[in-house]
Amino acid sequence: MKKILIILLFMPLVVFSQKKKDRDTSAVIIQPNRIEFEKYREASDFYVVPGGEDGILVVEDTEESVKGGGYHWKLQMVDTSLQVVWSQNVVVPVDGSLLGYEYFEGKFYLLFSKSRYRIEDLIVYQLNSSNTDYIKYEITTVFPIEITHFESVGETLLIAGYANFRPVLITFNINERKPRVVPGFYDNKNDILDLVVDDESKFFTVILSERMRNKKFTVRVKTFSDNGDIIQDNLINPGERRSILDAASTTFAGGLQYLAGTHSKKSLQYSQGFYLSKFINGQQQFNKYYPFADLNNFFGHLKPKREERIMSRIERKREKGKTKKFSYRLLVHEILERDGEYIMIAEAYYPRYNHSNNSGYGGFGTNTGFGRSNPFFLGYKYTHAVVLAFDPNCNILWDQTFKIEDIQSYSLEKNVVVSASGDKVVLMYLKENEIRSKVVEGNEIIEGKTFNPIKLSFEADEVKSKDPEIEGLKRWYDDTLFAYGEQSIKNENGVAGKTTRKVFYINKIQYNLDRQPN
Repeated sequence: MKKILIILLFMPLVVFSQKKKDRDTSAVIIQPNRIEFEKYREASDFYVVPGGEDGILVVEDTEESVKGGGYHWKLQMVDTSLQVVWSQNVVVPVDGSLLGYEYFEGKFYLLFSKSRYRIEDLIVYQLNSSNTDYIKYEITTVFPIEITHFESVGETLLIAGYANFRPVLITFNINERKPRVVPGFYDNKNDILDLVVDDESKFFTVILSERMRNKKFTVRVKTFSDNGDIIQDNLINPGERRSILDAASTTFAGGLQYLAGTHSKKSLQYSQGFYLSKFINGQQQFNKYYPFADLNNFFGHLKPKREERIMSRIERKREKGKTKKFSYRLLVHEILERDGEYIMIAEAYYPRYNHSNNSGYGGFGTNTGFGRSNPFFLGYKYTHAVVLAFDPNCNILWDQTFKIEDIQSYSLEKNVVVSASGDKVVLMYLKENEIRSKVVEGNEIIEGKTFNPIKLSFEADEVKSKDPEIEGLKRWYDDTLFAYGEQSIKNENGVAGKTTRKVFYINKIQYNLDRQPN
């Protein structure tokens, strides 16, 4: 049986050398610990599930076959100092795949399909953070579901997705071991935008996009108890001329709920500004709309001269009593609550296509017979993140932007992580072994964009290659995050008798805002 090499680091980490020496590094970002899991099989995949101060569950699809059928999936629990607490294997059917994972109050939940051909048959492993005890649940949804969301709340698992292109929500009580279809979804042709869980109240909220009679779109927000009983049903009324394109929601607290997102008067793909909405006990108090031109720093990611030209055009329009219109595609994140104010995050992006006529074939397009000029989808290119704060009356307090460079993906993904500490907000994303960050306080920039290389384990380590598709940055607990990814590392001095190793790494990320930026 192969031994898995795990490298634990409790010493000053080594900075991965940068090609661009003139880039500023952050004075506040700290990387105190690192752990490596050696990757023996090229096809094996790793997944990480943050569990707050209980640690991180590391899940590896080893592709090691089990006598009698199935594959071993290796589970390793690491604590906040990145030490392995326990390790064990579970068996997953050969055709099974990991569909979702979740953590709630000391327990981790892993959702697997049993077969690619019978997606209504599911397996859930419930694992304790403190020991190797686990419970295996088998769930049958009766009808096939394309699963888009998996959450846990109290003693209930939530599975949301689509059946026959219609939304469906299923609850599964782990004590009763019976699935229940929550009524009020399947009969509507809505889209599920998000599923939000409030750990304290054990309520959950489903956010849906809904078409109105005037063919405009809005957002419906339904809040339920953990057993699936409806508590509140809110529908945003945008008026006759606007469509609400998306929404993020605060947790349901004593009947108070805020919604924030983007709106448009024409296009359903491009938004023209933000909206903020307040509900009390199911009654909409008001909607407030903010065009992009009304924000102080929306164009702050641009070069200074270009930003100045845009701001001049905005001001000339304003002098005539008009508002300059801009259209953007935005991916809306969750809403953070901090000391009486609410922080909203969104990322701007655009789709890229290959219009080259050098070939009649494309990797992500279909040859429709119209020749070699067919556009082929290349992915979504991200340009910048927008962060804005609003007060309990939905007045914007401040806004900031954070330029996103070199990131492109075939599916829409949230890249920027926002963390608030005191009056300051830290924005970060990971790209090719670099933590790119910015620190702001209201409309003031405390530390501009910086580039911190992912730190390695040994002085002689050198990254020979990395996989940009397998890396990320996640919130963990308090002011702590972690970075993860795959690297091929060379060390001429040798580590465990080898000069090269391919690893999956986790680096602990913290920030000290008491430090003075350079």
